[in-house]
Amino acid sequence: MYRFLEFRLDPTQGLNRLGQPVPLEPQALQLLEFLVRNRDRIVSKHEIIDEIWGGAAITDAALNTRIRSVRKALGDTAANSDYIKTYPKRGFQFVAPVESDDALPERLANTPKPGLLIAGALLGLAIALFSISFFADRQRLPDNGKPSLAIVRFDNIGGERTGQYFVDGLTDDLSAHLSRNRELFVVSSATMFSYAKDQATPLEIARDLGVEYVVRGSVRRVGGQMRVSGELIDVDSAETIWAEVFDRQVTDIFDVQDEISQAIAGQLLPKIYESGETRSLGKPTQDMGAWDLYLRGRARQAIFSHEAQQDAVAFAQEAIDTDPGFAAAHSLLARALGTIFFFQWSDAPQDTLIAATAAAKRAIELDDQDAQAHAALGYIYRFTGEADPAIANLERAVALNPNDARIRLELAHTYDWFRMQDRALPEIEMAIRLSPRDPMLQNMYFYKGHILFHLEHYEEALEAARKLGAVATSNTWRLFHHLLSAATLAEMNKPEEAQKAVEAALKINPKLSISAMRRQFVGSKNHPENRRVWLASLQRAGVPE
Repeated sequence: MYRFLEFRLDPTQGLNRLGQPVPLEPQALQLLEFLVRNRDRIVSKHEIIDEIWGGAAITDAALNTRIRSVRKALGDTAANSDYIKTYPKRGFQFVAPVESDDALPERLANTPKPGLLIAGALLGLAIALFSISFFADRQRLPDNGKPSLAIVRFDNIGGERTGQYFVDGLTDDLSAHLSRNRELFVVSSATMFSYAKDQATPLEIARDLGVEYVVRGSVRRVGGQMRVSGELIDVDSAETIWAEVFDRQVTDIFDVQDEISQAIAGQLLPKIYESGETRSLGKPTQDMGAWDLYLRGRARQAIFSHEAQQDAVAFAQEAIDTDPGFAAAHSLLARALGTIFFFQWSDAPQDTLIAATAAAKRAIELDDQDAQAHAALGYIYRFTGEADPAIANLERAVALNPNDARIRLELAHTYDWFRMQDRALPEIEMAIRLSPRDPMLQNMYFYKGHILFHLEHYEEALEAARKLGAVATSNTWRLFHHLLSAATLAEMNKPEEAQKAVEAALKINPKLSISAMRRQFVGSKNHPENRRVWLASLQRAGVPE
């Protein structure tokens, strides 16, 4: 037994804080115990990989995911390391004061008995098999030969006069510019924004994500003038390999985005840059008033509430009124209206659906290179049950911006919707890899579990359900966690565990029933076999009729 601050760690029973159990995955628990046991020194990455993965070839992202899980369980961060300190290029060390029971076997100090060697070998084999299964997708990260980079949220140094939406818009668009380059792996802006409250440095964030390069910068906006600084840093050496300051008119914001994008591509991909393949994407609008309205609307559309979506519609419509040829504003309008339709927040749903479709089509007419417009139109066609145009538009959106995790999520959901789970699985896995800290990670894990459930990969579906439960932020997604668990456990012939999951679901929604869910499916355009299998499994699990 180890004791540190308010925590107790028993390698056989798990971690608890002030007497309450702290959920921690088996590998994360093993990693924590290994670091605590070797707390007198810095433990290298290679030692950790040998201990946890048996020396298997894994990516830095896989290791950093386990480190991040442990830190999250302890309430630790890379910036404020009360428990685990990172030493660049050297490894990690557990730095909190630790007390341990004398009876606790220290594996490095004691020679195990023959019986323990056999048991340890069997345990190691089990862990290795689990690791191969669990981290198989991690080894397929799209980093083979591709420079990987993260664009940290730019600093707003203009005070209140520079709206945060303006600064975030610049950061987001810069990510979008670079994401279109297939020779780069760019971390999703949604994941990057999730670090905003961590107080971690850009280099700490980059190391946490396992990327090779990080871009940081700042924006100062005063009246019609702005100063934008940008810097590209090699994470391994912590050296700046490009930096520049742009003093421009606010109306030149798109030129600045292009120059930064091209400079970064020029540093990382000289052959592509010199051949002229990295092209300017052009100005989305000549009217900065329309652009400002669009940025405000985009910030509101990222919030999933009725009021926020209505605000997004209003901002998008005002931007369109200001510049009718502004394709991105039409795309934003389609997104917001589609969201309102999907969550049933409209008093006239059919009219909302028609308006959303028209807005998406208009965006594509104005700019057929707009990935968001194609994605919005594809997702809308999903609601109407039109598989071919739904899939075609979403596949086109992925082709236009292969690094957009949200679009990958929508394509996976659409494949799943039309019972094409074998095509859906790689898309949802890619979405999670592209944006491992996305606010919509709960959506991703649910759809991954649902896809795996229909593929009859029940062990993996249950693992996805468990991960969903760990990241769920609302009762809606907690309910889905229990339902996915119940349906999967029923198919695994574990009736008692399935019943417990159903009971947990009923605590959240006492009115839950098969008939109620059947009524919700009325008019749904998803594949009827999906519904049949899902409801039959939940009924077998014990959901009341």
